[in-house]
Amino acid sequence: MFLGDEWRYFKYLTLSTVSIICLVVIYTPSYHLAPPKQVVGWELNVTRETRAYVVPENETALISGKEICQDSFLNILIVVCSAPENGAQRLAIRETWASQNISSVKVAFLLGWPTNVTLQSTIEEESNEFKDIIQENFIDSYNNLTVKSVMMLKWFLHQCPSPRYLMKTDDDMFVNVANLSALLSKANSTVLIGSLICRAKPILDIRNKWYVPKYIYKKSFYPNYLSGTGYVMSREVAAKLYDVALSTPIIHLEDVYITGICALKAGIRPRNHASFTYSHRGLGCEADMITNHRLTPQQLHIAWAQRNNCTKNVKPTKQTTTQSSCH
Repeated sequence: MFLGDEWRYFKYLTLSTVSIICLVVIYTPSYHLAPPKQVVGWELNVTRETRAYVVPENETALISGKEICQDSFLNILIVVCSAPENGAQRLAIRETWASQNISSVKVAFLLGWPTNVTLQSTIEEESNEFKDIIQENFIDSYNNLTVKSVMMLKWFLHQCPSPRYLMKTDDDMFVNVANLSALLSKANSTVLIGSLICRAKPILDIRNKWYVPKYIYKKSFYPNYLSGTGYVMSREVAAKLYDVALSTPIIHLEDVYITGICALKAGIRPRNHASFTYSHRGLGCEADMITNHRLTPQQLHIAWAQRNNCTKNVKPTKQTTTQSSCH
């Protein structure tokens, strides 16, 4: 009888222990039991020291783009961050909004090293033909966009002394160069404007394109920042952001890093301007538009034809910059 009671007690104790363990496993957050999913290219064992990639002391360009800034009267340089394989997008931009005849504005394309090395000879041929490509020495990938943007600042400051303003944009964007030029003709020496995003939270969903684990960014909110689809800065601001970036660990979301984290550290406030958007605005007439997002090469040609028709009949209204408007 005593042995039976002991056995029964042992079974109850075992069952209770197993149940407690199961409950602990179920209700303990997964990050306590396993390390977070890591960002490809920026794993825990990879340095995020900006200097290691940008090498500020050395010339790093594979294609120097030395012809781009030869004109001393340039006032605005627009750098289109383009993937090496996106030759059709670059050609469409050259044939459309980059062909607008404003002598004080120049458009250039910034590329890294293609993951498909057979593309390199094509890129070199394209550069020889159009003289508008800058190629820096890093692997061109989505997770390396921050390296790309810091390389852009380095090149602009070291190789392009004339322009007072720098615009960063992407190769699926339409830029109204005339409106941009008109806006900056009244601007001052401290400019960092675009489409402002406020109080954004880091995304912890590992399936999301913009996933950022805690080991890369620990705070609950990003600083206010400008959408990377298109933002503009003055040379003075570019110099400050570049200087700060060299001592700021890389976060792979380039717009958060450059116009948010580095801008905050440099004491520069990014400002919203209604003419910039990271959305697709359709292909109709919008007199004040500066940026329009997600356009294919075919849509760029349509938007360009529409813009030429619109400018004959529509006068731009007064453009305003506001700090309070956030997306």
